[in-house]
Amino acid sequence: MGLTIFSLVVASLYTTFRVGMKSYEIGQKEINRMQHTRVIFETVSRDLRSVYYLPETAYNKNLRQALNKFRQEMMKAEMQGHLEEFLYGEDDEDDGTPNPYEVGIEIDLNFKGENNDQMDSMTFVRYQYNDGITGIQPWGLGRITYQLEEDELVRLEEDVIEPMKDIDGTVIEEKIPRRDVLARGVTKFDLHYGFFYNEDWMEAEDWDSQAKRYRNPAMEIDEEDPDYQDKLKKEEMKPKDGLPAFVRIDLDIQDFDEREMRKGSQKKDTHKKKKGKSQSFTTLVRIPPALENYLPSLEEEEEDEY
Repeated sequence: MGLTIFSLVVASLYTTFRVGMKSYEIGQKEINRMQHTRVIFETVSRDLRSVYYLPETAYNKNLRQALNKFRQEMMKAEMQGHLEEFLYGEDDEDDGTPNPYEVGIEIDLNFKGENNDQMDSMTFVRYQYNDGITGIQPWGLGRITYQLEEDELVRLEEDVIEPMKDIDGTVIEEKIPRRDVLARGVTKFDLHYGFFYNEDWMEAEDWDSQAKRYRNPAMEIDEEDPDYQDKLKKEEMKPKDGLPAFVRIDLDIQDFDEREMRKGSQKKDTHKKKKGKSQSFTTLVRIPPALENYLPSLEEEEEDEY
């Protein structure tokens, strides 16, 4: 009788212990997932709030002048039938026309967001901060890129100088940016770009600060219209989209077994076999230099999307 009671007590204690351990594991997974999310949102927010942007006409001026002159001379040489000599020279001693891309340093300050279903990417320039690790780039500016590579959310950082190009405009040497993995187990990185248009908040699934698509969409002009030239000039004078007012980030992070993660360090991709449930997170990040000076709330921000 005593042995039976003892067995029941031990079984009860063991069951309680198992339930407690299971609850602890679930809680630990939730804490890890929340920590991953916090790191992602804080890092992206810090970068976006330090955006540096100028319209394209404000920089690369000498280079654009050299390129325009080069194109005019190339068209003239093509019409006269000696394009090859113009580009590459007549003999070994003549190297042809000087490379226009060597006139000045070509930089890129554009803000772009590419839509790829739930694996979006975004690239922009920000003021750099001195973290004691990353070397400060020229002018204290760095180009930041966020992208999802399989289940890893990656942050890339490089300078704003474009790679060297040959006379045909082909990149000669690719740059290798610094690569940091913000989190693993990310199954969704969906970005939307907000702007105010026609008295309403709108969202776009992609963005190009040098385009005229969202804030100032192009109008169709009939070539037979007597005011065609005037309207065309007005269209050309429209400002480009510039920076979005905010970026909405939709993120899904999934659990995966820690033991399988450790095995995955020895055997490639093993950790992907033991994924658990995922949880969704959303945040809005305002971009201070944008035209709009306030943000809609997440509840209000349910407008039509492009």
